[in-house]
Amino acid sequence: MSKLPASNNGKPSPPKRPARVRLDPDQLALGERPIDQGELFAERPGGKQPAARVRQIRESMDAIDSLFHEAIQARGVQVFDEFLEFVRRFNRFSAFNTMLIENQRPGATAVGFRDQWLTIGRRTKPGAIPIAILWPFAPVRWVYELNDTYGRPVPPHTTDPFIVLGKPPGASWSKTVQAADRGGIRVELTGQRGSRSAGLAGVLHATADGTTLSRTGGRHRWLILVNEQLDIGARFATLAHELGHIYCGHLGAHPEGFWPDRSGTLNLGQREMEAEAVAYLVCKRFGLETRAAEYLKSHVTPQNLFAISKRLIIDATNRIEARS
Repeated sequence: MSKLPASNNGKPSPPKRPARVRLDPDQLALGERPIDQGELFAERPGGKQPAARVRQIRESMDAIDSLFHEAIQARGVQVFDEFLEFVRRFNRFSAFNTMLIENQRPGATAVGFRDQWLTIGRRTKPGAIPIAILWPFAPVRWVYELNDTYGRPVPPHTTDPFIVLGKPPGASWSKTVQAADRGGIRVELTGQRGSRSAGLAGVLHATADGTTLSRTGGRHRWLILVNEQLDIGARFATLAHELGHIYCGHLGAHPEGFWPDRSGTLNLGQREMEAEAVAYLVCKRFGLETRAAEYLKSHVTPQNLFAISKRLIIDATNRIEARS
């Protein structure tokens, strides 16, 4: 019969725990899985974000918005269309990382890791300046733009050789609703709205702390109603739009500071631009066609653009994608 190895004090040493397996990011699917990216920004259950971290995030995001507004001032309203198109097209990266890529390399057409470029017969040029993105299990990873590589020609039929098709809306609906519920948002389908009314988001005030109790005992601060007469694609687009309103702060701040209160700072056109931009990005990146582009054009003016927040649009998009 074998014995456990003795420790220095003569007592048996407990068996060693197996080392935690560290997943290699290169073993993940090409690009990122949004749920992994979401872990980088996950809220701490039952507690508030550390004040220093919140301050650092806000300072970084304010700098991003400042750059966006400077670009609008220099180049006009076309900057907004270019921003939406850029984030929409790079759907294999999280919305947040796509924004990082756009800020570091405006006009990028295809971006990949060094190993990804090798799989299609291209190598990274010596001295190429990498683009930093955030990555699960590591602070950052480096990607390279098409012009940073050489070798076999990229097929002309695509601007991104690593593109991944979007997810079906049916698989995303229930998970998005469940995630909203955990964030204090109740989502209900209703037959009490006319065919021209897709959805509505509102604030619930039933208790002293601004929350209300649901039938299951959960606490909610906001309510989203979605017209049950819509098909699943239209339901999902409506849900993304109404979540965009909440996550962009149009209906008040998150109680733990994850988004600010902007309920009194934007006009109707500005609120609609932000919420519809969120819905457009989420749907397009999931492979859904919407009429959001037409809707956005009706609200795009220089005055409206200078008030909207690029970083809150991205943050809202990332929240929906990372949990759906």
